[in-house]
Parts: sequence; C-alpha cells; structure tokens
Amino acid sequence: MVKPDSALRRLWRTTGKLLEPYGFAGSEPSWARAERAGVALVERTRVTRTWTNGQQVVRFGLHAGAVPDAWRDYVTWRGAAVEIVRLADPHPPWSLRLDPEQPGHALESDLELIRAELPRRVHACARRAIQLTDPQFYLGELRALPEPGAAAREAIVVLLAAAGPSAELEAELRHGDTPEAAGYARAKITC
Repeated sequence: MVKPDSALRRLWRTTGKLLEPYGFAGSEPSWARAERAGVALVERTRVTRTWTNGQQVVRFGLHAGAVPDAWRDYVTWRGAAVEIVRLADPHPPWSLRLDPEQPGHALESDLELIRAELPRRVHACARRAIQLTDPQFYLGELRALPEPGAAAREAIVVLLAAAGPSAELEAELRHGDTPEAAGYARAKITC
C-alpha cells in the first residue's frame, strides 16, 4: 500500500526515465527536448483532488506541447511573455482513488492501470511534442480548432509570418483581431 503523493512522485520519476530515450530532459512537472525548429515539451497536467461519493479522487495526466522558434521570436519582439495556445490533449486524465479498505492509501487497481498505460502514453506525448515543433504541423493543429479564439489566431499569424508572405497570411491580417501579431508579421515580412 502506498499513499497517493508517494505514488505520484514514483510515477513522475518513471515518466522522466521513459522520456530519456526520446532525448527529453528535466524533471516533474516539465521535460523538454530542443529541436531544429523549437522546443518540444511533455508536461504534467495540474493535479486535482476532488471528492466523489465521499471518496477522494486524484486526477492528473500528461500533456504534449511545443514552443516553435517563430513563437519565441515573436515573444522576444513583443517584449512580453505570451503563452502559446495549449492544444487539446487526446488522452483523458488518469484517476487515482483512495482505497476504502486502507484509508489514506491509493487504490492498487488504479495504480496498476496507470503503470500499464504510462509507457504508451509517454511515447504518444513525446512523439506529439516533437511533431508540434514543426511550424506547419502546429499551424495545422491550430487551423483544425473548431472555434479558434484570439490567442489561436495570434499564433496562426505568427506561424504564417515565419513562412513568409502568402495569401493566407494577408487574409489573417485582414481579419484584424490580432494587432500585435499583425504588427510583428508586417515587420518580419518587410525585413
């Protein structure tokens, strides 16, 4: 029997070890790998603790992300940190319940399930994070959003500007809801 916090620490150590062969370094909550066009990230999601039917449930997961170099250049140009859009994670969070027979301890069946799924999920997150460093792949993910908000439109403009002048970039600039990104795009294209 193990307490939930100890189980989580062990799972994150295992996650780090599973990410090492992919070239990721770091420690919980974030592991990074430098790529040609950006930095790939695998991050631990926020750990939430809720009560369901009088029983505590701990939820957490892994998230793949990236910071393309074009975005880093934009943030530097703007002079203010702006977080890039977090794309949806295809994996639902894990749930770790407390054992009703052993109060204060994690339910062993939940731990076994998480341990069994962890290598596959780490592999999927590592591959997705590496793919997201490709500006065109990231751009495709942003375009696929059903209703891109202002932050997503800003990222679209920045990534399009990195590829140079295009009809699609002009269309995004005419949309007009990303003034900072539009200024950056115009400055980048005229350089």
